[in-house]
Amino acid sequence: MKKQLLFLFCFFLASFLSFAGKFILIPLNETNSLVKLFHSHDLIIHYYCDDFLLATTDNLTYSGSIILDENAFENNRPYAIIYCNDDYKEDYLTKNANTAQKLYSGKDFLIMKYFSEGFSPVKNDGIIMVKDSKASLTRGCSNYPVITEIDPIVQSLIEKINTDSLMANILHLQDYGTRAYFKSQAYEAQNWINEKFKKMGLEVELHFFSTAGNWMGQPDTSSANVIAIQRGTKYPNEFIVFGAHYDSYSNYYLYDAPGADDNASGTSGVLETARILSQYEFERSIVYCCFSAEEIGLYGSDDYATRCRQQDMNIVAYFNMDMIGYLVPGEEIKIHFSNPGTSKILANYCNNIGTIYFPEISITHNNYISNSDHRSFNIHGYFGITSIEFDFTKNLYYHQPEDIIGWGVNSSKQVLTFVKANLACIATLAMYDVPMPPLPLDAYPPTNCDAQYITGRKIQISWEAPADNTPKQYVIYKDEIKLTQTNKLQYNDILYPNDNDVHCYKVTADYWGIESEFSNESCASVPSNITEYNSKIKIYPNPTNNELRITNYELREGNIEIFDVYGRNVLSHTAYCIPQTVIDISHLSQGIYFVKFQDHHVLKFVKE
Repeated sequence: MKKQLLFLFCFFLASFLSFAGKFILIPLNETNSLVKLFHSHDLIIHYYCDDFLLATTDNLTYSGSIILDENAFENNRPYAIIYCNDDYKEDYLTKNANTAQKLYSGKDFLIMKYFSEGFSPVKNDGIIMVKDSKASLTRGCSNYPVITEIDPIVQSLIEKINTDSLMANILHLQDYGTRAYFKSQAYEAQNWINEKFKKMGLEVELHFFSTAGNWMGQPDTSSANVIAIQRGTKYPNEFIVFGAHYDSYSNYYLYDAPGADDNASGTSGVLETARILSQYEFERSIVYCCFSAEEIGLYGSDDYATRCRQQDMNIVAYFNMDMIGYLVPGEEIKIHFSNPGTSKILANYCNNIGTIYFPEISITHNNYISNSDHRSFNIHGYFGITSIEFDFTKNLYYHQPEDIIGWGVNSSKQVLTFVKANLACIATLAMYDVPMPPLPLDAYPPTNCDAQYITGRKIQISWEAPADNTPKQYVIYKDEIKLTQTNKLQYNDILYPNDNDVHCYKVTADYWGIESEFSNESCASVPSNITEYNSKIKIYPNPTNNELRITNYELREGNIEIFDVYGRNVLSHTAYCIPQTVIDISHLSQGIYFVKFQDHHVLKFVKE
């Protein structure tokens, strides 16, 4: 009986904790920087983009924060970000008045809390489900290569891509009629993809996941993600991931959703790239992913990216393809990349590859929040980017029963071009012979910095490591200036002989090029070893600017030396039997200095 009561207590406690706190939106700006907010211990961040983040907290002091819901994730139901043009918002909200509640309206998007079946996105071309899970800060990596010329090996791989093979894959997937995530045809497509990868000699896994809380009100089970791994020969624990979703959707009939462009085209590109690259060895591992349940809010890729993060998987980059087969009649083919601002470094790499290997094709880019699987990797702390046709909203067959070859996919040349661009990016990175650094979980700062003066003219600085994180090294700052770095948790600052100032220290953690916020600051006083001599020798003005006048009624002649606070001799002067000496100090920096007469008369002055 006691065990049962304990179980019930734990169950109710866990249930309470799961949705305790308020669900809030915080705008991102100079005051609310993303890195700073990730280091706030009273904030659980669930989602972020370039402009705002969504979080759970009871602290409402963040600048501009807006309460969206008093009890976050009540009944374990996720929230929905709906991308909706402002012109259609009123009609959309009227349509869903009985199934959902508007929590927030922003520029071309809504945040919704829904209650019952019948809730739907706008044409389903923009929905992201925000779940009760913790997002992660994008992890740093500065080792993407800069390419200045074509690599003949990469070029030869590009030329092996076969248009007929690409179109045959699209046709096969289209002919299932629908690949809605819970339909039997989706499971048939899953098994077909699985067999394709196995025949390539790859390690293949069917990764099943839950779709609980999905807006369609359909079963909580889905066809699986199909994950295939090609192990690297030199850096097997560094992964380049290439993915696309294979499920489909139609606005009107779930049984009539051929999805040739969305997204048999991207899935075909992943399969064709795997067919070619699996025949060769690469230094890094390549993971080929075909995701399910993308159309209902990125369920498949989110579950896989969550697992990658939990396993601390070192994903160097995630490449995605979604809708690459429709070319607006009369327009030129463009290689188009889309990513959030946190993945700009990866976008620069892709643009570099594109301009070198495809100089005749326009490379375009934006950082709008497109609804595809790269977002799952971004939110879980990885660099991710998607390739997508330049203006997919002009594809009139998108999410329609007419999304078939000839209509939805009308340019096999564009499909070929996009696959070539992604293969070039992946192959180059897979054989780039510079080890990537291991990536941190989060760039948390050190804590409990403490500075103490110790004997021997030293200040000892100590600190504690960030919890559950191991930085490459620590960077020590002294009086706001970088002093040194060390991989230890302590450092002794050796002082100059005449240093009797107060010094303040703080420390950051260096995660392989990404530096954390500062620790707390700690200051230490240095006992003075300089005694001012009260005599008939006077200095003025004090403070001074360009010159220092010395009146001398005690010493008729002798050497005059000026030292800085670190005990360094910055000026020497000889005075001869005159009551007053003028010394030019205009070249000295601002600060505190000491005037020493012969060996024992010392006075202090300030240079402004």
